[in-house]
Amino acid sequence: MTHRDTDHGTAPALTCADAGAALFHRIVAGAHDGIVVQDMDARIEWVNPACERLYGWTLAEMHGRKPQEFVLPPEARPPAEDIARFRYDPDSALFRRYQLGRHIRRDGTTFWNQQGFALIASGPDPCDRRVVITCRDVTDQVSTEMALRQVQVDLRHAAHHDDLTGLANRKRLAEYLDAPDIRAEIARGRLGVLVIDIDKFKDINDTLGHGAGDRTLAHVAHALARVAGPRDLACRTGGDEFLLVCALPDGAVALDARAGDVLRALGQPLMWRDQTIRIGASIGACAAGDGATTGEEMIQCADAALYDAKARGRGRMIHYTANLGRAQRARQTLARDLREAVSRDQFTIHLQPQLSLADDRIGGCEALIRWNHPQRGLLAPAAFLDAADGLGLLADIDYRSMTMALDALRALDEAGYPDLTMSINVSAAILADVNYPGLLDWALQSRGLNPGRICIEVLETTILDGSGADVMSAVARLKRLGVRVALDDFGTGYAGLSHMASFEVDAIKLDRSMIARLEQDPRNRVIVRAIIRLCGLLRMSVVAEGVETEAQRAMLRRANCPVIQGYGLARPMPLDALIGWLRTRAAAPGPADTAAAAARPVPAPGRAR
Repeated sequence: MTHRDTDHGTAPALTCADAGAALFHRIVAGAHDGIVVQDMDARIEWVNPACERLYGWTLAEMHGRKPQEFVLPPEARPPAEDIARFRYDPDSALFRRYQLGRHIRRDGTTFWNQQGFALIASGPDPCDRRVVITCRDVTDQVSTEMALRQVQVDLRHAAHHDDLTGLANRKRLAEYLDAPDIRAEIARGRLGVLVIDIDKFKDINDTLGHGAGDRTLAHVAHALARVAGPRDLACRTGGDEFLLVCALPDGAVALDARAGDVLRALGQPLMWRDQTIRIGASIGACAAGDGATTGEEMIQCADAALYDAKARGRGRMIHYTANLGRAQRARQTLARDLREAVSRDQFTIHLQPQLSLADDRIGGCEALIRWNHPQRGLLAPAAFLDAADGLGLLADIDYRSMTMALDALRALDEAGYPDLTMSINVSAAILADVNYPGLLDWALQSRGLNPGRICIEVLETTILDGSGADVMSAVARLKRLGVRVALDDFGTGYAGLSHMASFEVDAIKLDRSMIARLEQDPRNRVIVRAIIRLCGLLRMSVVAEGVETEAQRAMLRRANCPVIQGYGLARPMPLDALIGWLRTRAAAPGPADTAAAAARPVPAPGRAR
């Protein structure tokens, strides 16, 4: 075949430029992203098939139109005159970044469209410029990102708010108080803090259930939200404690008004399953400048004021003062020292003799706890027992007191006094321990002591403050061991005589307040004689404590009181001093002159322990 025969009847050969253009056309036509070509007035000149599928419009239907006329949802569409005036600015930042917008298809469905804009020129003249737009449906990605962002928002909210009440939590409070503008407000004295504690919240939980307790907490939260100003922050800081940070543009006087608003809002009764719950609260208040320069210091000061409000009877607001601050620091020091005292075993006991009036014989003694404080010296129970109770240390101290008392009784046996009894005080904390009777039994057996020589003294107020059924159960367990049980501080409760019938006790101890009035109060003498007579009929012993004068001793002798103890007989004393006192008394020709007794003096006792 000749060359001429080969060229005959064939198409002209394609140039390289033509081949490149054809390839480019196939690439653009086959692209998955939508591609739009517009002139500088934004009129559509060409779209690829992917763009037709994306919008649902054909090239013929879109040609010559501006996209704003039909791709934007009606609520986002500019006025027709603005669309007509639109023209691309070659220097616009539009050509340097992606745009994300919500667009609408022909069928009315919407989608998120990610667009990229490019400016190209096919010649030197401005009319040769074109705008090429790439379009991609990113609805799934945007939905996923929005969901993730919502999760982040929810997690952040959960991390900064209380689940039950929706109020801010401690973390949010810390961030709020650390914000620069809030610190500036504190420095200007324009911020205050109210620390709010629900009165007797435990009673609501115990009597009506935790559902009522949760509803009460929500009620308090709603009340705080109503009272809070637009720049205030209401928080639940834990349990039944709430906190309101108050903006005070008019100074600290506004803090009193805000506290009153809180108390009135909480005073509205809450209905719970046809029952009315009346909510009381105690509030501690501190304004910036009242000895506090930071948010944390303000909260600490308000806490000190709250403590004082609760101590004064609850249901009130107390402002922080310098005196309250000193009292708070003293409490903190006492708490620290008490924890150290328990860990380092700084406690001891003093023993106070008990005299049988029938034969003037010392029949036993009471073990009274003392604290050998490294700096303050020997401290009586009134100086630390209430604090120990609040710190949860009372049971530890009671167990230590029991051990020392039994060791002392064993030492008295070895010193030649095998018939003496020992009275040991116990608290509600130790009575609530189901292991206490067993531990007491083991301690007695390990020392070879007869349980009948031990008298466990239970405060009458313990019965009123705790559960009567629990106390009766504890008393029954102790009596099964063979130990005796006495009702201590009799006459200080609200229903002392009824307790004599309800609890199978072996003795009562007449409170020192009743004995102190014997000489001046005839009615009191009648009451004391009647109680002694009644106890005799019930075959219960009576111990009169706090006997200080010969006149009181004579009156009690005439009333046939079985046993007395008090400074009129002997002060509480260490074990070695007691043994010496007993020997001196035994060697004396008559009753010992107790005023000259060799007992070591101690501070006047408070509540006997």
